[in-house]
This record gives sequence, structure tokens and C-alpha cells, in this order.
Amino acid sequence: MASQPFEELFQPGTIGGMTLPNRIVMAPMGTNLADADGSITQRSLDYYEARARGGSGLVIVEVSGVELAGGRTIRRQIGIDDDKFLEGLSKLVGVIHRHGAKAAIQIHHAGRLGHADEPIAPSSVQLPPTRRVPREMTGGEIDEMIARYGSGARRALQAGFDGVEIHGTHGYLIAQFLSSATNRRQDGWGGDLRARARFLMEIIGVVRAEVGSRYPVWCRLTAKEYGLEGGIIPEEAEQVAQWAEEAGCDAISVSCYGVGGWAAANMPHTPGTLIPFAEGVKKAVTVPVMAVGRLGPGLGCRIIREGKADLIAIGRALLADADWPNKVASGKLQEIRPCIGCHRCLELAPEGIKCTPNPAMGIEQEMAITPASQSKRVLVVGGGPAGLEAARVAVLRGHKVTLWEQSDRLGGQLLVADKAPRKNHMRALRNYLVRQMDTQGVQVVLGKKATAAAVAEENPEAVVVATGSTSQVPQLTGLDRLPVVQAVDVLAGKAQVGQRVVVIGAERVGCEVANYLAHKGKEVTMTRRGERIATHLNPIASREIRDRLKDGGVQVLTAVKYEEVTGEGLVVTDPTGQRHTLEADTLVLAVGSRPNSGLASELHSRYDSKAAGDCLSPRNLWESLTEGYRAGLEV
Repeated sequence: MASQPFEELFQPGTIGGMTLPNRIVMAPMGTNLADADGSITQRSLDYYEARARGGSGLVIVEVSGVELAGGRTIRRQIGIDDDKFLEGLSKLVGVIHRHGAKAAIQIHHAGRLGHADEPIAPSSVQLPPTRRVPREMTGGEIDEMIARYGSGARRALQAGFDGVEIHGTHGYLIAQFLSSATNRRQDGWGGDLRARARFLMEIIGVVRAEVGSRYPVWCRLTAKEYGLEGGIIPEEAEQVAQWAEEAGCDAISVSCYGVGGWAAANMPHTPGTLIPFAEGVKKAVTVPVMAVGRLGPGLGCRIIREGKADLIAIGRALLADADWPNKVASGKLQEIRPCIGCHRCLELAPEGIKCTPNPAMGIEQEMAITPASQSKRVLVVGGGPAGLEAARVAVLRGHKVTLWEQSDRLGGQLLVADKAPRKNHMRALRNYLVRQMDTQGVQVVLGKKATAAAVAEENPEAVVVATGSTSQVPQLTGLDRLPVVQAVDVLAGKAQVGQRVVVIGAERVGCEVANYLAHKGKEVTMTRRGERIATHLNPIASREIRDRLKDGGVQVLTAVKYEEVTGEGLVVTDPTGQRHTLEADTLVLAVGSRPNSGLASELHSRYDSKAAGDCLSPRNLWESLTEGYRAGLEV
């Protein structure tokens, strides 16, 4: 009999007396899907049920506040500090159990990172990412907080959860006690490592007293703090893990934390970066160890096989595709919708978590793909992200779908989105969407220019127009005096540049082409009229691109006024009123785009038609995919 693909991942796992159906764990991730008071919502139930249905052996529910009033890390955080939450939490356990997965919940207090008027912490230390100075906790408050963790664990047990995870990482309260960067106390709760670990050890003791010796309890620990002088180091984490095991923990989950340029340290771009931390803890303890950090199925199997960890925690990949475990189990890796590492999931907008590749994430019920009442002949015009997603969804609903693309390749803007350094995950998304055309049976016609007459000849019953946009050219005197190219043409390899390059524009495309050219060894100056660059990116992505531009030696000039182009370069006036010529061999334009809306306007009154993506107005990738998805649902 042939062995199951990636069989190490699908062997039973254990935490204490709990047996898991496989070794795949859904890592806890904040969603902002709870009610404002901390209650579970239908969207929470749908979100977690999708991940349980998808095959995760253990689903760890996100941070639940042991003191919501002062300890929230997100505005709509799940509450576990009052018995009123038990009914909703029990429903949540029920939808997870419905699909054979085990359910756990993470108990948490944010400490100095909390959304409180006066945040608390072990010491009054002002450190990033917040500039607020927290109030040092009194001994009585520490005792009360320890008891709150115990009460939260008791409620987890009462609600029916199979286990509880104590959140001791990512810069929150327990980690603040463990780290000498944030714990300056000398009163028995601070000082040497043993004293700094006292808070966690007493929490474990109280939790054990509340839930009994047989109930699975474990903690998540920081193996290393980046960007903090005096932060936690791996040797300290390994020692704390040993003490946690002695105190009664049935497993250790290993992560890391960073501030400033290290803010995404626990979400590495390179798969497996955090494995050495889990391996170090594994050598220090006898209980199971959980590893995390962009672990694909092959890498996950190797970690287990080599004894570096026992359980594999999957985070963002399960946002992008809730069915990741089931697809891995059946060997359908090419059908997994990939995470692209864009950090949109960290933005936590008021309406809840979002995932760029997966428009349905967090609104699973609203975006459910159900059979159409009538199968139609649907024409999709445009093979960029919006068109590909519209075609994918429409055919899944039972329509007969044809897609026209004017060029000789599918992908649209995704064809250039992967060219800058560290953007290779965009290629995986394009490949996934293109493969779906073949997998789902979409008839693709390349090199087909769409006109109203051509559409009429095709005679579709419904049309989705996703014709994209065209790069703009600024109104600037002298553009004919110097070689001028569009950023997208540079990234596509269609345009060459000289050694000295000036990029006009500093949003996403401008930053990426500047980064790309600097990586190629060009001397790059990037300019913009506004005072800040990369303003349309989320804070972590913006910081990452700014750091890469700095590392690449890109000169960034903001708040400039464009005067003219000469044979020597671009003439600008700086904020002080001084006039400069930025010498250049080539100007690269990244000043935005205008929608190709003509066909959509022509077809609007003639057909059951939808428009999606840049042909409406310039969109980001999430907006394009979401509009394409909705168009596929609505035709």
C-alpha cells in the first residue's frame, strides 16, 4: 500500500492526555471578528469552522482576554474574563469539534501594549512599538492578575475546550516579566531570570489548580527578542521552558518577537527561519514542542522526522487557504491558494481581518460559493487578478466560462509584481490562479482583443470586464529630452535603463522598481511630491520596503516640486526652495494609472455585465481579487 503524502504530518500527536488526529496546529491569530464586548459572533464561528473543516488537527483560538478592560491587544478581542462569555465560547468549541479537530484557546493580557488609558507592566519602561509609559504593577495587582489567568483557564474548561495555551510571547505581559528589557523590578518579581520567570510559573500553578492535573495546558514562549537591548535570548527561553515543564506545562510552543525593523520577526519571509529556536527548546524539555514560521509540508515533515519539533503550527497559510491540511493530505499541493506574506492580515481593520489572496476569509458565509440557479455562458474579458478570480468563482458555481486575454500571458500586474527582491511569493499566487483556469475547465483564449463587436459575436449571457489600466505620464516639460520609461515596463523586462536612474513616484510600484534597480547595481534616486513614501502599504510592509531601499542605497527625496526635464536629468525644487538637477541617464515613471473603462461602459447597457479591478479605478491586489470574486458570485 502506498504511503500517505507527507505522512509525518498526519500521524497522531499528543499534548498531555489529549490525542490529536494529526500534527498540524492552527496557530492563534487575532481577527477582530468578536463583538465589541468580547462575545463570539457568527463570523467568528464561520471563520473557525472553516479551518476545522479544512483538516487542522488542533485549532487554537486567538488571544482571549483575561482582563479585557485593560489588556486588549485588538479592539474586538475575544473575552474570557466573565462567565457571560461561556455560551458563545461553547458554540465555538462545537463548530470546531463538528469536524473532528481538537479545540484550544489562548489566554492573554497585553500589559504595556494594551489598549488602555493607563497600560500596566512589570516596570515603567518606555519602549517601542508604543511610546506610552506604562504604570508599574503593584504586588497586589500581580497577584490579582495571576488569579485572572486561572479563572480564564477554568472558563476554557467549562466551555468545552480540549486545552489552553498561556500566551507568553510577542511582547505581551508574561513576556514583559520574562525580559530584562521590560522588567527592571528588584522585589522578587524581577532581577535574575528565575525571579523574572516567577510570574509565569505562578500562573501555571494557578491554572493547574483550576483545571486539574489531567487537562492539557501549555505555554507559548519567546525564544528571542529582536531590536530590544536586554531582550530575551535563546538560552533564557530554553531554561524557562524547562521550568515551565516542571511547573506543569504539557507542551511548549516556540516563537520570537521584534520591534522596529524587526516587527515581523515572528512572521519570517524565509521558510524555516525559526526552526533552530524550536530545536533548542526541544533539546531542553521532554514534553512536545510546537514549531512555527512559514513551514510548508515538506519542511514540516523534515522537522518532525529529525526530532526538531513534534507539532507544526500553521498561521497565515491557513488564512489564505483553510483547506491547506486536506489538500496536503491528498497530495493536491498545486491547488493550495498561497500566502504571499503581504501582512494585510495584521492590519485588523474595524470590520475584521483580511487576507489578500483569499477574499472570503473572515466573511465565509457572505462569500460562500453556491451553485448558480441557472448555468450561463459567461465571458470574462481580461486575464489579470480580477479576471482570473472572477472566472475561477464563476465556473465553480456551474457556469460555462470563457476568458479572453489581449496579451500572450495570463497574470496582468502579477506578471511584474514578483520582480522586486523578496516578492517571489507573488509568483506563487499567479501560478495558482493560472492553474485554476485549467483545473476548473475555463476556456482561455490568449491574444484576443476585446471589442463590443467581438463580444456581440461571442453572444455571452453574462460578461465580466476586467480590462485593467494604463500607466500615466505626468505633465512635465522636457520629457523628450531624456530616455523615459514606465516602471511596469522595467519590471517586465521590456525597457532598459542607464546606470543613473531617477524614479518619479514613491508608492508601491515606485518603491518596488527602485528596489529592483538598486538590487541590479543601479544608482537610484526616488522622488515624490508628498512628504512620505509607501503610504498605501500597511505599516509593516511600508517599513520593510523603506528598510530595503535604505539598504540598497536608494536616495529618497520627498516634498519636491517637479520643474522640468533637461538633457542632464530631472530638475526639482526642494522644500527649502533650492533648485537642483538630479542627474540621470533614464527617468522611470511610477505616477499611477488610469482605468481602461471604455469597454465596460459600452457593454453595461447591453449585457448582464460586471466590472472588476483597475478598469473601474486603480486598485490594490486585495481590492482587485475581492471585486473579481464578487463578480463571479453575481453573474
